[in-house]
Amino acid sequence: MVAGSDARTKISAVVQSPSIIAVTRLIVQLSPLITAPVIARELGPAGRGLYSACFAAMILAPVVLGMGLPLAVRRRASTGAPEATLRAVYVVLPFLVPVAVAVGFLLERYVVTELDPDSARAFILGMGCSVGFIATLCFQSVLIGGRRYGAIALLQSTQPVALTFGVALGWILGSLTLPWVLVCAAASTLLSTLMGVYLTRISPRGPRSRLRPLARESIAFSGSQAAETAANTLPQIIAVVAIGAHDAGLFAIAITVASLPMTLGHTIASVMFRDAAASAGEANMRLSALSIRITALTAVVPVAVLACATPVLIPLIFGEGFRGSVSITLICLCGSVFLTVNYVASQMLVAQDKGVLMTAAQLVGLGLSVASMFVLGPALGGAGAALASVAGWLLTTVASVRALRLTATSLLFDAGDLRQAFTVVTKGHIDHV
Repeated sequence: MVAGSDARTKISAVVQSPSIIAVTRLIVQLSPLITAPVIARELGPAGRGLYSACFAAMILAPVVLGMGLPLAVRRRASTGAPEATLRAVYVVLPFLVPVAVAVGFLLERYVVTELDPDSARAFILGMGCSVGFIATLCFQSVLIGGRRYGAIALLQSTQPVALTFGVALGWILGSLTLPWVLVCAAASTLLSTLMGVYLTRISPRGPRSRLRPLARESIAFSGSQAAETAANTLPQIIAVVAIGAHDAGLFAIAITVASLPMTLGHTIASVMFRDAAASAGEANMRLSALSIRITALTAVVPVAVLACATPVLIPLIFGEGFRGSVSITLICLCGSVFLTVNYVASQMLVAQDKGVLMTAAQLVGLGLSVASMFVLGPALGGAGAALASVAGWLLTTVASVRALRLTATSLLFDAGDLRQAFTVVTKGHIDHV
């Protein structure tokens, strides 16, 4: 009995450790690499590019329509009880569904114009279902506020695992088409929403926060969250227009690989957000500087590994038709550390209630990426899109550091950073700063 109790204690410790988030984020990031070879081989580069553009729109649109609700919920959940706030979110979400569908119609008509009728219908369905992603982000904010790391891991893994299962089923049945994949993406989003309802278990009935104060608080973060998400998704939508569906498919693979180190960024931000939100002044600046240093330090290792493996693995996994993605991926990996740092820096700005500055930092980098893509893309194809993205990530990093008012000296690594990184990822807290 003692041995069994010890085993349960150890399992419980692992589940409640933030390291479970690192593992889960790795699953989340790797799941596209599991399904992408199948999708790529079945749909080809052009189909892969169209899917990436549609899926990016299904991620970006709800974040824009959510108007900063998830970040407002996160701040409230980090400082008090979240039940009343989440009930107010329940009231708002149904009204956003027709808006999301209308946005889908516009994108299908004027941006992703190469979709066939069945794919267009599946995409518009997915846009309507994507409102569930707002709810999922709000549920995740509640769990982060409560530091329920095991529940966070389960919620984050639901959508990618469900999508992977749907793609695998379609491949087995010989039905893996673009409409099938888009419908699977929509269904997996709804399943994730239901998982969030189960994990938070907050009934819609009961005291509810007033909508007007919540709206004011959310709007303060709306631009920041939309800009952050747009920085990661809009280039994949724009690429279809700037470089064509074929090269956009190669570029999508590169972005997927370059995003893998963000696993660490999500883990570090989840652990340090609450401490950063509760601190002020010099202590807050020390926490922000530490978060950026340990993020950069830990992200370098997977970037180096991926750079060595990319020339061999991409043609092997995706097929010879995607060999052109190798050079594009290597370019994107040059900016992967900046991409990871940007996420953590943006969360530190949110913790400091500097949503406007976060928005500005993200929009400056995004603007450079989009503008450069239309300049470099027509001449260099996917490589031009990659260079444009890296330039935008770098500019966002510089702007975020300035917004956090950090000095160059505060970002210099010291001997204790490696130990701090290990403590944050494995134990869910930081040593005294």
